[in-house]
Amino acid sequence: MNSNKKITIIIFTMITFLTVVIVALVAFGSRQSGYESTKKRAYLTADIVKKSLTSHMINGNMQQRDVFLNSINDLDEVNDLWVIRAKSVSKQFSNSGLGNETPKDEIDEKVLRTGKEEVVITETLKDANLRITIPYTASSLDKPNCLSCHNAQEGEVLGAISLKFDIQDDRISSIVVLLNIVGTIIIFLIIILIYISRKIKPYTNSFDSITEVLKQVHDGNYSVRAKVGVLKEDKEAFLWLNEIIEKLETVLTGIEKNLTAFVHNRSSTSNNDKLLTAKEIIQDISEIYNYKKTIETDLTKDDIYHRLIQVFKNKLQIKNFYIFENDLIKDERITIFSTKNTKACCNVIKNIKEQCRAERTDMIVLSENFPEICRNATCQNESKYICIPFSINEQKSITIHILCEDEECLKHVKYQIGIIKKYLEETKPILESRMLMDVLRERNLVDGLTGLYNRKYLDEFIDKKMPYELKEGTTYAIMFLDIDYFKMINDTYGHDAGDVVLQKLSKTMKDSIGQDEFIIRFGGEEFLIIMKNPTEENAKKLADKINQDFAKLVFTFNNESFSKTVSIGYAFFPSDTDQIWKCIKFADLCLYKAKETGRNKVIRFTRDLLKNGDKDMY
Repeated sequence: MNSNKKITIIIFTMITFLTVVIVALVAFGSRQSGYESTKKRAYLTADIVKKSLTSHMINGNMQQRDVFLNSINDLDEVNDLWVIRAKSVSKQFSNSGLGNETPKDEIDEKVLRTGKEEVVITETLKDANLRITIPYTASSLDKPNCLSCHNAQEGEVLGAISLKFDIQDDRISSIVVLLNIVGTIIIFLIIILIYISRKIKPYTNSFDSITEVLKQVHDGNYSVRAKVGVLKEDKEAFLWLNEIIEKLETVLTGIEKNLTAFVHNRSSTSNNDKLLTAKEIIQDISEIYNYKKTIETDLTKDDIYHRLIQVFKNKLQIKNFYIFENDLIKDERITIFSTKNTKACCNVIKNIKEQCRAERTDMIVLSENFPEICRNATCQNESKYICIPFSINEQKSITIHILCEDEECLKHVKYQIGIIKKYLEETKPILESRMLMDVLRERNLVDGLTGLYNRKYLDEFIDKKMPYELKEGTTYAIMFLDIDYFKMINDTYGHDAGDVVLQKLSKTMKDSIGQDEFIIRFGGEEFLIIMKNPTEENAKKLADKINQDFAKLVFTFNNESFSKTVSIGYAFFPSDTDQIWKCIKFADLCLYKAKETGRNKVIRFTRDLLKNGDKDMY
């Protein structure tokens, strides 16, 4: 609704209210005026009747009183008239033959009792009547003196007269006057409204035009311009407003273009407001800057990945995702992070260059673009996925695998693609540097004979990486392995033969584990396998597989062939104990229990294996 209509309605409402008040007051006043006029006529009639009856009584013409009363009763306005005598008067003049002038109803009785007049008005749609009952009281001041004839006290009620008047004509007259007043006011109101509406319309139109323009600007439409009105007063204001909007549009367009390019042109926009978009992007840039300054001081690749994971979770509000690290030389990948209780659509581990479409094309792969766009990606529950590849260097790259269960999630992720790329860009040089440092550091963390991690890596994992993973709810299975009668190999065939056996076992374990497990050469022929988020079934299955696969191997030295076995013990952390080194100790305890009971066994930790003293300790 425009301003002109609003103002007109307000004025109309105010005048209408005033009109209603005036009409009500006029109607009430007219009604009261009519009643007062009728009452005056009643008083006059009552006084004439009183004086006439007194005259008849003094002159001894009481026989003529009925003729007189009937003549009064025949008047047009008088519907009825009757005289009432008080009991004291009827008693005193009982021989007069007027004993029938007794009260007709309660009103007559009340007037005789109280000495106060009573007025009753009865109205219907067709007629209106006013009844008034006026008392006659004894007074020595009257002429003639009432007390000279009546045996009464001063002020005593001697009788009364009741009159009924037809006030229909008065009512009609009042209605006619009221209608004339209402009609006049209505005509006046219409004229006033038309006049006011025409006079204020140019001003309200200007106001509405400015309001509409400002509303569109507020909503992000900076291309709108105000149309100059007919008033001289508003032309400059319109020109200034248009100039401001034009400048604002120019500035914001430039800012948005530059900032949007900085964050890789977001795939969609949540709003069309250039100002809000610029604000969002500036905020993103500020957060990216703080992120970069933070990871520059992180010491390890794992620390940087942890920061990136937190950005995805907290900043970008992405619920389900995977981060894969691809080794382009080995053509395989490992999982850096996976959302708990979420299954990836892609389970490719090896032959990455061939099987991963995102990595092969170096382009974002979006499942909604084409059915089965990636033949190796199979989602559950009709989930959608987005794969974002990003190269770190010639040897390493990462792939972000994001899963969505509904269109709203997919829309949100598509909007965040640009900012994801920017975070990856800022991460790249620092991550590359830490990867090079890790290569150098891993040389000190890898066993030279087997290529497995050594004890130093275990210490670093427990001290630095495990605390982060525990916060994410990660659980572990700790598995201890030992080659049965290994010393006999060295003693019989030499240490070279023993080294070969260790290397074969290492390969067997590597081939058996998944991407969520890693192996540590704990010492000599002892090995430690750490499984992430295992189940009882998976842990037992892995231990049995290694035990069985290694037992199938045949070694030949000095023209002699033989096979070897392993003993395995395992425990779970933190379900079996809340301390990781205790868990390792429990797995070691199970290993020696396997050796004591015949070797070539797999034993799961239970508290029954602890000695009585150890039960209290653990």
